[in-house]
Amino acid sequence: MKIKGLFLLFIFISATGSAVYAQITDIHAKDSVQHRIHKVENNLRPLVLSPGASLWNLEKQMQQYNIPGLSVAVIHNYKIDWAKGYGVTGNTESPEITERTAFQAASMSKFVNAVAMLNLIEQKNLSLDEDINTYLTSWKFTYHKKYDETPIRIRQLLSHTAGLSIHGFAGYKNANKLPSIIEILEGNKPANSDRVEQLFASQTKFKYSGGGTTIAQLILTDQSNTSYENFLNKNIFQPLGMSNSFYSIESDRYPRDMAYGHAENGDVLKNQYNLYPESAAAGLWTTPTDLAKFIIDIQLSLASGKGKILSQQSTSALIKPSLENSNSALGLFTEYENGTLYLQHSGSNEGFRGKFYFSGEHGNGVVILINGTNTKIIEEIIRSVAYVYQWTGFKSFEAKEELNLNDLDLEKYTGTYILDDRAVHVILKKGKLILKEKGKWSSGLTPLTNSKFVVDIVKPRATIEFITSTDGTVSKSKLQQGETTEWVKKK
Repeated sequence: MKIKGLFLLFIFISATGSAVYAQITDIHAKDSVQHRIHKVENNLRPLVLSPGASLWNLEKQMQQYNIPGLSVAVIHNYKIDWAKGYGVTGNTESPEITERTAFQAASMSKFVNAVAMLNLIEQKNLSLDEDINTYLTSWKFTYHKKYDETPIRIRQLLSHTAGLSIHGFAGYKNANKLPSIIEILEGNKPANSDRVEQLFASQTKFKYSGGGTTIAQLILTDQSNTSYENFLNKNIFQPLGMSNSFYSIESDRYPRDMAYGHAENGDVLKNQYNLYPESAAAGLWTTPTDLAKFIIDIQLSLASGKGKILSQQSTSALIKPSLENSNSALGLFTEYENGTLYLQHSGSNEGFRGKFYFSGEHGNGVVILINGTNTKIIEEIIRSVAYVYQWTGFKSFEAKEELNLNDLDLEKYTGTYILDDRAVHVILKKGKLILKEKGKWSSGLTPLTNSKFVVDIVKPRATIEFITSTDGTVSKSKLQQGETTEWVKKK
């Protein structure tokens, strides 16, 4: 990676990691499913493992993080190896979480939307790279006059490179007067979000936009001549047997077995869950098992072109970032662990969180959905699954020694570090170092040694080491992310 791109692959989703292992082609020969489940449940771990530190139990971590319920599905060798629910739904009709319990997928809906859009493109012989107004018939997007010479394309809508506003949506407390998609796009009541507008020219930089995804939703309905939800049911859910998947506005399809959202304190939301008419961006209800079926179909398409939904050519386009030095592909994000491609997306709706993470090859993956707000356990489970199933490329960070760094030790590393025309800042907050680039990103630093730290939420994996001069002052830092670069401390 070129230095100008260093840390530009930062994304709002936490990093994950585990030990580097050779891929074992048949884990089934080693132990039983129940044994693998037990190992995953008892191998939860932090990003950096201290010497002699104990690993964590899943249900105990749920208690620590105040998570009422959680559901997991693990993919191995292009099959669902197991799925299991933990904890409670908050729903008296079906109190216990099972593998059939439906959760809100939140922004993971965008991955399903991207696949649906490519499926429509194949059916209708459309193009990812045509001006969106060519395909919008019920409404037209109004370009900003400064940028109207650069058309926005479906590819940019799906990869968050269209330069559009509206990061996400708050949802609605009840079904009274839900807005239409056009009312949402225009920011007209009863919509509770602002108008979707162009902030800068398309295909110039990344800016996450649920607003752009909602325009894609309208394109799909305009071009398919049916509702978004009907198209997904017919072309995605039914062919893949995703029988527990439906959308927020499909009240007639709500099952008995569904999780209710919970606040940070663990209480059930007063309205049980919010409604999201922005189906493509945030409105999917599903289970880890159903999402795993969906992921496996994409993996099969990538590997052999034998998926049911997309051709191999379309799936290859799906996982390709639209900007150089970017990890934002179509409806998901790419990550490389020591050269091995993984794909992921997280989700956050009121009272719900989740994430999927799967390999571009080898047929591995995991889906985790929770009806709470603390996401730390999600990353811990991913690291545990990667360890137990020995995923290719994963690296474990282990501290070399017992570390007992206090504020005085850490304070000397604070300051501004310069490389060419860029500057990163190290600050100390509540006993932890924070590395940030003003106006762009911020990440905690976890110590590996007294002077070397992991940059917590940057991918590909990055470390920073502080270099001390002979007079005892810190003079520079070495950032390693594929290559090593030196940043001089500003005096």
